[in-house]
Parts: sequence; C-alpha cells; structure tokens
Amino acid sequence: MNLKIGQTSKLVKTIIFIALLIAASCYLGNICNQIGQLGDTIFSPSMDTLYLFLWLLLALTLVAITAGLVAALVRPLWMCFIAFALSGLAVLFIWGLNLISLVLAVIYLLAGLLYSQGVAKGLNERINFSVRPIRYKQTIMLIVLIIAACTLFYSGYAAQIKSEGFTTPPFVIEMATGIAEGQIEGTPGLTPQEKEQVIAEFTEQFEQQVEDLIKPYQQFIPIGIAVMLLSILMTIIEFFSWLPILILRGIFAILAVSHVTKVVTETQEVERLTID
Repeated sequence: MNLKIGQTSKLVKTIIFIALLIAASCYLGNICNQIGQLGDTIFSPSMDTLYLFLWLLLALTLVAITAGLVAALVRPLWMCFIAFALSGLAVLFIWGLNLISLVLAVIYLLAGLLYSQGVAKGLNERINFSVRPIRYKQTIMLIVLIIAACTLFYSGYAAQIKSEGFTTPPFVIEMATGIAEGQIEGTPGLTPQEKEQVIAEFTEQFEQQVEDLIKPYQQFIPIGIAVMLLSILMTIIEFFSWLPILILRGIFAILAVSHVTKVVTETQEVERLTID
C-alpha cells in the first residue's frame, strides 16, 4: 500500500515538473511570437519594446530552470523525452503550423533531448549530486531558443517588407531633418512658413531617395537585423547564464527541505583491469 502511494506521489510530482516546463515553453513561444511581429518598429525603441525583450530574458530563464528540473529529476529518461516533446508541440501550437515554426520546434525538441541526455549522463558520472552538468549543457538550450526568437523576428519582418516594402527608420529621417533645419536657419529671407515647406520637401525627397537606394537590397535587411539581434542576445545571455543555475541551486535546496526530493545513496560494482 505504501509502495503504491509512493509511486503515485512520484508520478504526480513528475507531472507537475513536466507541466511547469510546458507552461514556461508556452510563455516563451508567446514572447517569440510578439518579437516576430515587431517588424520595422524595432528601429523605434520604446518602453514597450524594451519590456518585450526583458520578458524574453525572463522566459529564457524560466525555460532554463524548468528544463533543468526535468532533466535532473524526471526518471526514467524516456519521460524527459516525452516532456520535451510535449513542450515542443505546445510551442508549435502557439507559433502556428508552417515550415519555419515546424523546423524550429523540431530543433527545440532535438536540443531538449540532447540536453536531458547530457545532464543525465553527467549526473550519473558524478559521485555526489551537483548542478554542474546542468550548467555545462544549459548553453546549448539557450542558444537554440535565442536562434528561434531571432528567426521568428526575421520571418515576420521579411513578410512585412515583402508586402509593404522598406520604410526608412524614423531616427534616420529625424537626424537628416535636424541637419536640414540647422542649415535653413541660417538662410536669410525665408519666412517661417517657407522654412517649414522647404524642410517638408527635403524630408520627403530624402525619405524617397533612401528607399530607392535600399530597395534592391531590402530583402537582406531582415537578415542583417536578425543577426545583430542574435549577437546582442548572445552577449546578454553570456553575462547572465549563471542566473538560472543560481536559482536552481535554491530550488533544489527547497525541494529537499520540503521532502519533495530526497538523496538516494547507491552502491555499484565497478570492474577494473589490473596487473595479475
């Protein structure tokens, strides 16, 4: 009877950890969707855009934490694979079924499988439990997730340019207009209305010239911006990759104190070759 209760309790805890991973993955998928819809608004930084990228970092952290919990605690290993498969399906549902989202979901699934297998192997090779195997394998997962976010941004921005064409970033127009205003201010004989008209004409001509200049290469702009975004996010993650591990240390300690987990000591026979 106690054995059945123990097995049921273990199954419930396993389901909870898997559900947390799926929830974190869904949240990340939703944030990536919003990033995919940024388009040329990325050239006009605002608090909303800043908050969106802060939510992205939060989502990455949550996925890293829940993935670490699943990879370290959920056994047998095939249940980890099921957990990442379910989270991959959940993300695919949020992104919508198309070629890009399907490829990204498959890559996410493969990264999750390699991650959980690597963590399990690292833990099995250690005498005492440690979060080091999680830390060593975490980077691959985070890189894959960042690539997914940047790919969705590229996909959304490329579709926007294809349908609407390239629009000159507002900050470029404002910079050129500011220079023009400075030059016109020193021109005598112009009324304020004439100055406004000259500046308006200059702005319109400048914007058209920039768009005509960029038009032959506009399909490459989303790629360039996505690569820049990838580079920035990779740098940020490199500086803050310690955060999920630090949080995991605290979570594992809390789980042990609250008797959700326990330390199990195993005795194993080891076969070695020696000189006879």
